[in-house]
Amino acid sequence: MSQSNSPKNPVLRVFDFISSMPVAIALLSAVAVFSTIGTVLEQNRPADHYMALLGPFWYKVFAALDFYDMYSSWWFTGMLWFLILSVGIALGRRGPKIWVITRRLKQIPAWPEADKSSGGFSLVGDAVRFDDGRIEAVLRKAGFREILRSSLPDGGTLLFARLGRWAKLGFFLIHGGVVVIALGGLLTSHLGFRGAMSIPEGADDDIVYVQQGDTYRQIKLPFKVQNDAFAIDYYNTGMPSNYRTDISLVSADKKLASKRIMVNEPLQYGGLSFYQASYGDAGSAVTFTLTDLSKPEFPQQVVNTNMERVLEDGMGNKITVAELRQHNVVNMSQDPKKQVLRDVGPSLDVVVQSPASGTITYRAYQSYPNMLAFARMGAKEMIYDDLVLSPADDKLIPLLAAYFKHLKIAPDKASAEAQRAAMEKALRDRGIAADRISELGPVISNAAVVLQHNQLPMLFGFTGFTPKMYSGVQVARDPGAPWVWSGSALLMVGLMLVMYMRERKLWLSLHGGAEPRLETCAVAGRYDLGLKDLLSGLEKELGAGEATAALPPVKVEFSKEMKS
Repeated sequence: MSQSNSPKNPVLRVFDFISSMPVAIALLSAVAVFSTIGTVLEQNRPADHYMALLGPFWYKVFAALDFYDMYSSWWFTGMLWFLILSVGIALGRRGPKIWVITRRLKQIPAWPEADKSSGGFSLVGDAVRFDDGRIEAVLRKAGFREILRSSLPDGGTLLFARLGRWAKLGFFLIHGGVVVIALGGLLTSHLGFRGAMSIPEGADDDIVYVQQGDTYRQIKLPFKVQNDAFAIDYYNTGMPSNYRTDISLVSADKKLASKRIMVNEPLQYGGLSFYQASYGDAGSAVTFTLTDLSKPEFPQQVVNTNMERVLEDGMGNKITVAELRQHNVVNMSQDPKKQVLRDVGPSLDVVVQSPASGTITYRAYQSYPNMLAFARMGAKEMIYDDLVLSPADDKLIPLLAAYFKHLKIAPDKASAEAQRAAMEKALRDRGIAADRISELGPVISNAAVVLQHNQLPMLFGFTGFTPKMYSGVQVARDPGAPWVWSGSALLMVGLMLVMYMRERKLWLSLHGGAEPRLETCAVAGRYDLGLKDLLSGLEKELGAGEATAALPPVKVEFSKEMKS
């Protein structure tokens, strides 16, 4: 799109400005810059997300510019329409002229003026060397396929050869590609969406939630999306390595489509794409034992509940069943320089908010019930200790309570005699034979020291669970995607034609007589670096002599039918 001379008609002058190269480049640059901003800045997130990310000042600035829903904003879509208008006018005004130039010529164009010549050479030789049939063969060998000839008034021959006439098609492909890409962007911004569904394993749903700032827009699908099965694989470190969902699209008990979807392997159906995006607990059933250490009897209760439940004990304590991990890989090595990784199995996180003790997060391991793990509010890491006994043991926990009752002193400060006396009384209270003191005494006394040291209000023993996961499915409709891909292909092909295919025009004037003379003149693009080599090669094939940078115009009298 080159800038043409300003026409006198004001309307044509406006059209000429709109379709000019500077305007098109400015619009393309603006679209590229704002598209980059829209890619880096997540779109359609809640206001507090942007407030925390940008701060109050820039939040207001970006909100005024509608940066949080950029692709649907009036100014971005207006910019795309203006780009389509600019490129469309350029195609309409310059396309026909370029198409005429691209067509196969029927007449030889006029010999170019000196200032328009890109190079040439002149040779003097014999008639055999300058036979027009031989010259045409040399031109075809050099790649010229379009060759015209005509007779000169002095009895000589004028030949015209053109190479790379299809390079002009790059104009149409580049401009057409830009228009198609812009139309694809408009289609997606007005008709497309990207939303999410959270479907528990074995369940189905037909509502897609599309986030729009602080609210969600609901889109009802014409069919159900069914989660047939969810599976997850783990690395030996316990981190997820891969997760996938078998989904089916069902309408009136008829299966429309099904596929195992993963992150980069969606199910495509009816213009919709279903991606595996996330996963999480959908209310797994868990069973744990709660031991209340704030009461002298250490009462125990078995709790059967679902994940994410909040329980209250009537004493102001809130107990939240927070997180279920099916795999936990820990370093079991005692040497800090070595790693001995081992999967210790499932764990359950329970958060206790207590007026007396603050907030404490407990982690109970199903396969290692004696392992005591907890973190008080603000701690960066969990504290691990060996409780020696299981909090779910309904025999030893009451015995431990009886031991505390009779010890009447801090366990780590009690003498051996005091510990033995307290243990004997505890065994008697619980109806356990006295001869088991050597077996149970060390267990109970060590557990008492651990509890006294950590000062915990409760203990939890994780005894079982029935997993139930949900699959986070991202649903996208992008009607402009085929247009964008097609436009990109047109753009790339057009750029390759412009960059790598050169149009070259060559005039050869062959004069007969006693001393035959061949004069040539070539016209090519400004940056055609290979033209000099081409002319040198032709000169070498046709005769000897030095090529000149440009020949002065050769004065040849054409007949009327030869003029162009």
